Amino acid sequence: MRKIAVLGAATFLTLSASFTASAFEPGNTSRIKTLVDTGMQYYWSGGDVKKAEAEVFKGITLHGRYDVVEKAFAEASSLAPERLDFRFAVASSQILQKNLTGARATYEEILGKSPASFDAQAWLAALARIEGNADEVSLREQALAGLDRARAEAYRQRFARAEAIMAERPNTEVPTLPGRVMIVTLGYALAKDGTAEKPLLDRLDVALKAALANPSARIMVTGGQPQAGVTEGDVMMKWLVEKGIDRDRILIEDKSKDTVGNVLNVANLLKRHTADAVILVTSSSHMRRARTLLEDAFRQYDLSVQIVPVVALDAPSVEEAAKVSKDERMVVYRDLMRVSGLWAYPGIQQ
Repeated sequence: MRKIAVLGAATFLTLSASFTASAFEPGNTSRIKTLVDTGMQYYWSGGDVKKAEAEVFKGITLHGRYDVVEKAFAEASSLAPERLDFRFAVASSQILQKNLTGARATYEEILGKSPASFDAQAWLAALARIEGNADEVSLREQALAGLDRARAEAYRQRFARAEAIMAERPNTEVPTLPGRVMIVTLGYALAKDGTAEKPLLDRLDVALKAALANPSARIMVTGGQPQAGVTEGDVMMKWLVEKGIDRDRILIEDKSKDTVGNVLNVANLLKRHTADAVILVTSSSHMRRARTLLEDAFRQYDLSVQIVPVVALDAPSVEEAAKVSKDERMVVYRDLMRVSGLWAYPGIQQ
């Protein structure tokens, strides 16, 4: 089973530096490398948009960090039209900006150049699911089956699991479970001074209840975005210890920068720290995405582990929390595709 990894900036720089002049028109190599470096810098950490306008694009009006990413890869693609991975990067940037119409056109363009592109067809099937277009879903799934029947069925099942999870009512009840239990609590961005914001404190309250209800369970806290020299994982561990939880019960996953990194690192850690069941704790607005991605990651790592979701309610009621907006559907599918290996900046970042 293929394992998906999020490549860091250092890996990216190595890849971008490996571009050779033979792949491009003479004289374009340096410009393409600048564009790819710029695109991935703004993807990972943002930057001064006005500076990018003045120094990299010289006169093109830009509106935000992902606009910089899209423009960078669009120009790289125009200089190296044989590089379809640059077109995939354009489409990914359009999805980040909620421009699904633009992304669809870009994937169709890729199919025009490479009719056997499973990745482009799979993304078009995902876009059809986001928009609830049943006829389009059927057509795209038929096209996928024509390219690779087994892989197409895997994506059909992946999408069906996502839909089933989004249809479930959020659970606020903390269970007591038999066997080996891991309580996985997902992080939330810290304040600038390194303290926990309310959503994270609410999640920790639920994690504490789960830890007390399951006294032999281990607890995994996740989140690696640092503020004021500490990560979410650090803050979460210290909070739980201050509430009386034995430090030896707590595992810290502090390498991930986002939900995708969370679930992949959790799955990897559970290959070593085995469990029969995971109590997954996060905010109700975050749970559908987190659970969808974690279930997919577990399958990739061949983990037969039950996931029991418990939400920290961040809506006025459970009924309100059960509502799924189109934007949430988009983010669920976007990150599911990324976890599955199709989040493209192909060859640069998965």
